[in-house]
Amino acid sequence: MLRAALIRLSQEDRIGRALERSAAGRALAARFVAGPGHAEAVATAQRLSDIGCSAALALLGEEVVEPAAAEAATEEYLALIHAINAPDDQLDARIAVKPSLLGLPISFETAREHLTAIIEAAAIAELWVEIDMEGSPVVDDTLALYRGAAQRSERTAVALQAYLRRTPEDIAGLVEEEIARVRLVKGAYSEPRDLALQDAQRIRRAYRGALEQLSSTPALASNSWVGVATHDPRLHRAARRLFREREVPPAAWEFQMLYGVRPQLREELVEGGERVRISAPYGERWYPYFIRRIAERPANALFALRSVVGM
Repeated sequence: MLRAALIRLSQEDRIGRALERSAAGRALAARFVAGPGHAEAVATAQRLSDIGCSAALALLGEEVVEPAAAEAATEEYLALIHAINAPDDQLDARIAVKPSLLGLPISFETAREHLTAIIEAAAIAELWVEIDMEGSPVVDDTLALYRGAAQRSERTAVALQAYLRRTPEDIAGLVEEEIARVRLVKGAYSEPRDLALQDAQRIRRAYRGALEQLSSTPALASNSWVGVATHDPRLHRAARRLFREREVPPAAWEFQMLYGVRPQLREELVEGGERVRISAPYGERWYPYFIRRIAERPANALFALRSVVGM
């Protein structure tokens, strides 16, 4: 109930705009957001590198309905690619894009055109691009965008949500096409019961099942990659055990966590020799993202508040 209410709150644009403009709001979001621009995001990636983590940088924003806004987001991503490559020692940093930010609400062709420009620039820079997954109505379009991107570059991946009932079928298709490069998440959107699992235990079982699919013999024989994108230690243990039993190459999988969430767990994974990538969003439109992080784990709000008041 609380999670659904918070997700609805994340869609309140008037409240969000007011909070984003306030000094208190910006201070509150600083725990989970790398900064307002790509310069701050790249600096954050460098700091993460210094403590043994790689990064995935994402521009915040969604549901772009104006062509000029989609163009601006694309230009920002191209600037980000350039900024990542600017240091003498190239950072291990990927970029993550939301199709809705590239104009998917305008048209599929708008998003495809902008994503193609990003993929081509990233390929020249030898950078990976991860395509984020959003709500269930756009899963088919997002997978179609990914399939097109995968034809242009092997340094591409797509996020899949374990709680969606359709995900096993989607994974099977990607495995068959030998493009099963997947960032696996539990799922953060409010979805109806007929489309998504609601119970935490069932979602956890679905996540383990997806890991089994992604580490199957056909998947291992192809150009596959798995990002275990969860903060759940039980799923970390399951992934570690499964991938070692099936002799998945270390370079073919990694743990992924969100910037500012469970830093102690991140430290434990790094100290244990695990590969860890931190998803670090940046930008001015942080309110929807921030509220969804609280919806996933209400304790995040307390952590953020403590960082503001110095507790």
